[in-house]
Amino acid sequence: MIKRMTSIMAACCALTCAADELTHWAKQAQNPLADLIRIPAETRLDFGYGHKGAVNWTTALTPSMVSRISTDWNLVNRLNIPFKYQPGRTPGEKDSFGLGDILYESLYTPFGSRKISLGAGPAFQIPSGTDPQLGTRKWSAGLAAAVNAETGPLVFGLRANQLWSFAGDNHRPDVNQTRVEYWFYANLGNGWWIGTSPVNTINWEASSDKRWTVPIGGGFGKIIDGRLPLNLKLEAYSFAEIPDDLSDGSLFFTIEYLIPENALFKR
Repeated sequence: MIKRMTSIMAACCALTCAADELTHWAKQAQNPLADLIRIPAETRLDFGYGHKGAVNWTTALTPSMVSRISTDWNLVNRLNIPFKYQPGRTPGEKDSFGLGDILYESLYTPFGSRKISLGAGPAFQIPSGTDPQLGTRKWSAGLAAAVNAETGPLVFGLRANQLWSFAGDNHRPDVNQTRVEYWFYANLGNGWWIGTSPVNTINWEASSDKRWTVPIGGGFGKIIDGRLPLNLKLEAYSFAEIPDDLSDGSLFFTIEYLIPENALFKR
């Protein structure tokens, strides 16, 4: 009897530890400044897009890697590489498919695990769009920053960047754009979470009635255990504000592999 009870207690303890480990990975995935290598692919579908009410499709690869640059500081390098299918937005505009502009952010952040994480650094946008409708045709640079906080099962924070164009096609509009992403996640245990992480944009070059894009919504996700933890998430957003009513709403599906930094680069 004692032996059986011991086995049951050991099994319960193992299950609890496994659940705690999945919640730990969920919190790591929700913190953009975590000491982690990420390999995510995010597919976004914008419904009711443009004058035809079509579907605008984007798959973005957003890998990030943390490097230890001193005993006190880490460097978080992040790329955003979008591949797009974009229906014509206005009558007479053709549909386009290809690579969009690539965004690079480099955030300096103090080394070590903490309840509140801060990071800041430069941001650059490369005019890599393979079609004039998919990119700005402008070289842009600016600043990026992020803050993340954790308390109990809750993780919340904000990431922002500001870009200004400094070179490129003189016939294209200048770039003066702010991008603000905030997030709020509640971790439910065993790797499950619910939350919201909308990306708001402000185009300062546009007229005041076409300047803001403000999504509202949220979603849920789950950490899948395996040789490498896998973060799966599904989110849906409508728009409180969007230029020219370009879209009725968006659906996001993300697959993200999580790799501990020291799994590839031993110190």
